[in-house]
Amino acid sequence: MKFDPTAWAKSTVVFIGGNEDALRRKALTSLLDAVGSGPEDFDFESFLADAREPSAWLGAASTAPFLGEYRTVVVRHVLRAEEAIPPDRLKTLPPTARLVLVADEEPGDENKQRRLATVRKHWETAVEKAGGIVVRAEADAKSLRSALRDEARARGKALTPTAADVLVEMTGSSFSRACDELEKLVLFVGDGEEIREADVRLVTTASREWNVFSMIDAAVGGQPSEALRQLRILIGSATRAEEAGQRSILPMLSRQFRLLWQARACIEAGVSPDRAPDSVRASFLPRPNLAQERPWPQGKAMDVARSLSYDQMGACLREVALADARLKGQLSAFSGLDTLERLLLRLIEIVTPQRAAIR
Repeated sequence: MKFDPTAWAKSTVVFIGGNEDALRRKALTSLLDAVGSGPEDFDFESFLADAREPSAWLGAASTAPFLGEYRTVVVRHVLRAEEAIPPDRLKTLPPTARLVLVADEEPGDENKQRRLATVRKHWETAVEKAGGIVVRAEADAKSLRSALRDEARARGKALTPTAADVLVEMTGSSFSRACDELEKLVLFVGDGEEIREADVRLVTTASREWNVFSMIDAAVGGQPSEALRQLRILIGSATRAEEAGQRSILPMLSRQFRLLWQARACIEAGVSPDRAPDSVRASFLPRPNLAQERPWPQGKAMDVARSLSYDQMGACLREVALADARLKGQLSAFSGLDTLERLLLRLIEIVTPQRAAIR
């Protein structure tokens, strides 16, 4: 993401969104610096979107500045206000107003994230129609590795190319998460000048997406012990197996097999997901959609799908559905941990026999 805070500072309303928390924070700090305002100023005010009505934000921003040139109002977690301010009302802000709307990260399941994506779009549209600026705090996937190596250098360390690759993978191509893990790695290597791949694998807390792909990869590769190890990492503890299974593991498994199905379609057509013709994209799902995934999940799905057939993936999805029914008490089952382990062993049984033939 390219920063141009000087241009942003000329607008009466700025919306800061995007999926990278670290870049959102950087964008907000850069904008406040450009405006010459901050929390300790008389002409600065901050709101939580669900604590006060939008009319209060507009009223505060419309107040004449006391000592400075601008009256700056920052609204955090703006997506909690599901009704965007109409563009006509935003246009009424005086030239001295600087209303900054920040779409902070909100926790929630996939349904909630879909709803928030719609809310975010409404806010972006309202701000753009009002002549404001929309800042999308998103990392450039192609330059993510070099950006992380730059971050490491700024902390006095050298991040090796292979270490950067693994860090990107284990954090799900999230610049924000990778920066957080980088802080830990800097402390871990201490006086050492270099952060290596082994350091990353030892210290980094992997994303669940990485663990699920690693589990499937191990299963396809005929490594049941490694697959079971990844499953136990995802579960956390035996007492949490049922909760973890229903809340995250089974939905993520189902999601990954659906991505693999789409990847298989690309492989058979001899195309990449982001350059697939309409005839191939017709087989893609609205969610998850392989063409809309980040580069690492795309690449990993393509690698794994080369070893799987449609029949195998269909059988795996059926087993996931059966395990879900068992965890919900709709079919007879043992403990939650036993159900998940049996599921994984059954998946290994499905994907292993035909592995050589697929290639």
